[in-house]
Amino acid sequence: MKEQFEIIQIEKQTQTMRLKASNSAGCHSCSAAGGCGTGILAKYFAHYSSFEKPLQNGVVVGDFVILEILASELFYRAFQLYILPLLALFSGAIFADRLYPQQEIVQIAFAFVAFFAALLLTKYFVK
Repeated sequence: MKEQFEIIQIEKQTQTMRLKASNSAGCHSCSAAGGCGTGILAKYFAHYSSFEKPLQNGVVVGDFVILEILASELFYRAFQLYILPLLALFSGAIFADRLYPQQEIVQIAFAFVAFFAALLLTKYFVK
């Protein structure tokens, strides 16, 4: 998968460039934008995000660069982002069911704690 990004900042000291990624590039041309969850959320949140990459030779602010990610890497990252928190949710519920079989509210609490812990771990440790 290839995507085009705009260079919005260059840091000479750290030899990095900050790239701008548009979050809603496809939302303007889709016929279902009014009823799509992504299209609706794009109205309320920033329309771009930024990230840093190592500086490439000969680029200046305002240039566009193309980055490519392998399909296998994309699948792996999507799995980490979507499936692991869901597995943690169910694992937390099953673990609490073994410890407290008659306490449904405790089971729900364990499930949500495990879910949010997996989200935090994914955010901070998966790069």
